[in-house]
Amino acid sequence: MRLPRSPVARAGLAVLALIAAINLVGAVIDAVAPSPSGPASSSFATAPQGVAAWAALAKRQGLQVRALRQEASVASLSGGGTVAVMDAGELTGKEARALRAFAERGGGVVGGGRPGGWTRTLLATDDPPDWEDDGPETARALGAAPEREGVRQVRTAGDGRWSRPGRAERVLAGDEGTLLLVTRTGRGRIALLADSSPLQNRLLGEADNAALALALSGRGPLTFVESVHGYGRARGLAALPARFGWALIGLALAALVFMVARGRRLGPPEPERRDLPPPRRAYVDALAATMARGREREEAVAPVRAEARRRLARRAGLGPQPGPDAWQAAARAAGLQPDEARALTGRAEDDETVVATGRALAALAGPRDTMRDG
Repeated sequence: MRLPRSPVARAGLAVLALIAAINLVGAVIDAVAPSPSGPASSSFATAPQGVAAWAALAKRQGLQVRALRQEASVASLSGGGTVAVMDAGELTGKEARALRAFAERGGGVVGGGRPGGWTRTLLATDDPPDWEDDGPETARALGAAPEREGVRQVRTAGDGRWSRPGRAERVLAGDEGTLLLVTRTGRGRIALLADSSPLQNRLLGEADNAALALALSGRGPLTFVESVHGYGRARGLAALPARFGWALIGLALAALVFMVARGRRLGPPEPERRDLPPPRRAYVDALAATMARGREREEAVAPVRAEARRRLARRAGLGPQPGPDAWQAAARAAGLQPDEARALTGRAEDDETVVATGRALAALAGPRDTMRDG
C-alpha cells in the first residue's frame, strides 16, 4: 500500500489517522478509568450521588449483586434476597404490588429517597408515613432490628425525614425526625429510608454508613432496580459481553499499528549513536539510595558493607580480625572520604550512612577488582 503523492492527500490521511488515534485512546482510557457519571442512586453510577460503591462493597462481602433493567414484576423478582429501589420517583402501582409480593414471600425490600403514591400500595395501608425534606444530618440507632446490625450512628446530607412513622417501626432517627422505618410484611420486611445519601458514594465512608449498607443488603442476592433510572434491556453493542468490546479495541489497535507500519517513516531507522550504560559508581549510588528507603537499613546494607570491607582488606593486606583503627587507616590509604570510612566500621543508622557505604564500595571497585569479579 503506497501513500498518495499529493501533499494535500497525505495531510488529510494524517489528520484522519490522528482523529482515529485520539478517539481510540479516549475509549481505552474511559474503559480502564471511567470518569464519574450516571443518574442519582443508580448502581451503575460512579458519580457522588450514585450507589456503585454500595454494589462494590456488597460484592466484596461475597454477596451476589445484579441490576434489574426491566420493570419490576412477579416474574423478574422470582428469586429471594433483597431488592433495592432507590429514588424511584413515581413507581407504578403494578411494580409496587410486585415488590410487596416479593416481601410477602420472605424477601427484603429497601426503598430510599422521596416517596410517591406507590408507598401506600407497597405498605398496603391507608395510613402511610409522612415525609418531609430538611432531615437530620446525624441519625442514631433505635432498638434492635436486623437493618441496624453494626450501626450506631449514620451521617446524611439532610435531604429528607419521616415526620410521622405511621404503623412502621422507627430504626434510625435524629433530632429533626426519623431516617429509617421498617415494617414486616408476610415473611419479609420492607425498609424505607427517607434520605438515600448515606448509601451513596459521597457518604458511604462516613460514620457507620457502610455498615448500614451491608445490614440492608441482607444475605443476598442484592438486586438493584435500574428501570426507574432510565435503564432498559441492553441492546446493540451494549448487549455484547465486555470481552467482545475489548476484542474490538484490540482490532482497532492492530489496524492502527498496521497503518503506522506500512506508512513512510520519518527520520533515520536507527539512532545515530548507542546509549552507553551508566557508570558503575552511579549504579551503586542508585542501589544504595534504594536500600536507604527501606525500613531495615542495617539488614539491607550489611552485604554491601561486607563486600567493601573484603575488597579493602585484600587491598591493604589486613589480618583476619583487624581493629577499628586498622580499618580507618586502610580506608584513608585507599582514598576514601571520611564519611565513607566511618560507614565501613559502624552501623547504618541513617540514610547518609547507607549512601556512604554504597560510595565506598564503588570507590573500592577498581579496574583490577572489576576484572577479577567479572
